Amino acid sequence: MNYEIKITEHKHPVPYVVFEDEDFNLLGEFLLAERSFRREILSAANDVDLGMSESERFTGNAFTLEINKDTCKIINDSDERELEVGTGEFKAVLLDYIYALREIKVKEKMASFKHNHEHHHHE
Repeated sequence: MNYEIKITEHKHPVPYVVFEDEDFNLLGEFLLAERSFRREILSAANDVDLGMSESERFTGNAFTLEINKDTCKIINDSDERELEVGTGEFKAVLLDYIYALREIKVKEKMASFKHNHEHHHHE
């Protein structure tokens, strides 16, 4: 599964995943729509991965995710499109995506820190 994580050019940038194989686009849509639940999703994936749970089900803003030992099923709740991906692959993309989100946060913090500092030196 080949993909690249790009960043939107907005005032508040957001990462999105571009897959070489368009069949995986639903996974990208899922990550974008449910990014505020990334910790819950990762924790559910880890529970299944580590054998603490047989399977987990997550329902978010627009998607339902079923995590099983070997495969994850992503379902778009409004149009019922479905995608099945390997759990390992799902977790790899999820971790990359979380890392990209974190990097943006750090950059924004540094920018506002710098910005605030520049304003305090007017004598």
